Parts: sequence; structure tokens; C-alpha cells
Amino acid sequence: MGSPGRVMISYASAAEIEGNYRRWCAMAGVGETPLGGYGRELAQAQRRGLLASGMAPSAVRAISAAASRGGLAGAVAARSLVLVAQHEREVIGGLYAGPEAFVVQRLQPWGTAAQARALVGLMKVGVLAVEPEFRNAGVGAKLLRCAADRAATGRVRLMYGSCTPGADLDGFCADRGVRVFGPGEGIDLSPVVGVPAELDPAKGERLAAVAIGDGPPLVLSKGASDNSAPAEDGPPSTNGSRRRAATGNRARRRS
Repeated sequence: MGSPGRVMISYASAAEIEGNYRRWCAMAGVGETPLGGYGRELAQAQRRGLLASGMAPSAVRAISAAASRGGLAGAVAARSLVLVAQHEREVIGGLYAGPEAFVVQRLQPWGTAAQARALVGLMKVGVLAVEPEFRNAGVGAKLLRCAADRAATGRVRLMYGSCTPGADLDGFCADRGVRVFGPGEGIDLSPVVGVPAELDPAKGERLAAVAIGDGPPLVLSKGASDNSAPAEDGPPSTNGSRRRAATGNRARRRS
């Protein structure tokens, strides 16, 4: 269809998250993953004033406050966005993006400074969905652009996502300066987190990424096609395993 006219993008309320998040996940193809059941936690974080509370450029104290109230999950919520797209007050799409808890956990051997840089500098777009009748009209691009603008203001340096090899995203990403990596290719995270670390795709998925703000150049990781080996020195974590299943990628230490 053509342009749907004026589309408003805003932070989603707790009620909008509860009413729409599961459908967004279904449309994005992640409804059957743990990420599809994350809506309740996001709505609760919004009600508690945690969601996106640490996205201001000088919101280090807000991140610490969120962590003291909700641990790592609270800190992640403080650096996460849930956006809603509306046309004539009708919800027509949404986006969820934030740092991945398992990536932060995997950086534990390098100390809290590296973990803090990951919380602030990295953001994954986990869900991007538009109602079928409003697709191909720029709504998804507007959601993504708004998320990138707010992330850049909040000092995020690298925004990324994942997709299946058959997903027709190459044209969409290329038009917006987003690089889609080849099968098995990973992203070098060291310019962001300050320690040797890589982000690998899960089996059957590809990564896409874009540097925003003062972000670093994207560098392909070497030997990133081995997705079965555990992360070296990575602390075991139930939450980390859950997040890997939800997001389809993992961080590993570079040798």
C-alpha cells in the first residue's frame, strides 16, 4: 500500500505492551521463543518506571538505581525500548530493543567495566513488527529509525539483530545503512566493550548490524561459524541460556 499518512511513534505504555507485544512477536516469528513471553516483564518494568529509565545521555545513576531494584534484569530494562506505531490512534506496529543479558553475563570474567560498556553500548532489536495492511509503507523503517535516534542519544554505539538466511531483509537493510552478515559471520564487539569479545550467529541465522552515534566500524569475526562450542571462561547461567534461545546469538571470548 502507499503511505498510511501520519504515523506516530512513541514509547509504549504498559497497557499497550500487554495488549500487543505477543502479537508483535508472532508477526516477527519469535512468538514460540522465550522472547515471545517477555511482554509481561516489560509491562511490569514500565509500570515500575524502569523501562528506558537509563536512556538519557547522563543516566548512569538511573542504570545503577535500576540494577539495585531489579538486578541485571532491572539494568537491562533501564536500557531497553518498547516503541509503538499508531495511525489514527490504531496500533499498527511495535519494536522492542535492548541489551542482551547473556552478553553482559558472558563478560563477567573481564569485570564490571566491560559489563557496563556492554549495557550502554550494545542494543539488539529483538522484535520489529508491522500489521500486514500497513507493510511496505515505511512504518517499519520509521520504527527502526526512531529506535536508532533514541539509542544514539543514549550513547548506544552498536545496534544489531538477527534473521534467518531466507529472510528478505537485504534490500531493507541496505537502504538504511544496516549491514547483513553472511552465514557464520560474527561481529567484533571489542571496540565497544573494550575487551576481546565476539558476537556469533546461532545456527541457521545471520546477524545484521549498524554503528550509530560515534560507533566503531563493523569488523567480521574470524572463525565465527562454530556455534556449538561453549564460551571460554563464560560463567554458567540459566538466564544466559534462556536469552540465547530467545535471541539466536551468543558472545564468546576471542583467543
